[in-house]
Amino acid sequence: MKEVTMKAISFETPEVFVPTPTHLDILRAVADKQSCHINQVVQKLYPGHSESSVRSGVRVLLSKRYLDGGKSSSEIVLRLTSRGRLLILPSPAG
Repeated sequence: MKEVTMKAISFETPEVFVPTPTHLDILRAVADKQSCHINQVVQKLYPGHSESSVRSGVRVLLSKRYLDGGKSSSEIVLRLTSRGRLLILPSPAG
């Protein structure tokens, strides 16, 4: 018989993800070119952002599911998810 383990209930408030300007630039770069490679995003953002900051930002966005990474023959292909699209929508004028 399979033993079931229950997780303890956490009453902490969930941490809200606040994107940095680098995160937003990455999302916009991926939105401009569907199914692009990480190297293409690095090249597009290189003058304003270092390669390591872009690659680190991509990892964060993949882990938070704002980007989706599909596999190709040579490297990961990035696609914007609906969550990522919501982050880069212009805020309504109020």
